[in-house]
Amino acid sequence: MSDRQLVLETVQKMPAKASLGEILDELALLASVNRGLAEAERGQGVPQEQVVKRFRTWISKSSGRRKQ
Repeated sequence: MSDRQLVLETVQKMPAKASLGEILDELALLASVNRGLAEAERGQGVPQEQVVKRFRTWISKSSGRRKQ
């Protein structure tokens, strides 16, 4: 499916009263997901173990800031 067709179908599935901001947010999410899938297909993804390690580091840093 072409990018254009994907955009049209995505927008058509949204509620008729969706704001321009909501539409743009949905399209930005769609673009991010598609970029991530393309990177994964090229073998450029981050291994799950590394993601878990980064996430734990991020959480511990973020928890420390809230305690101050």
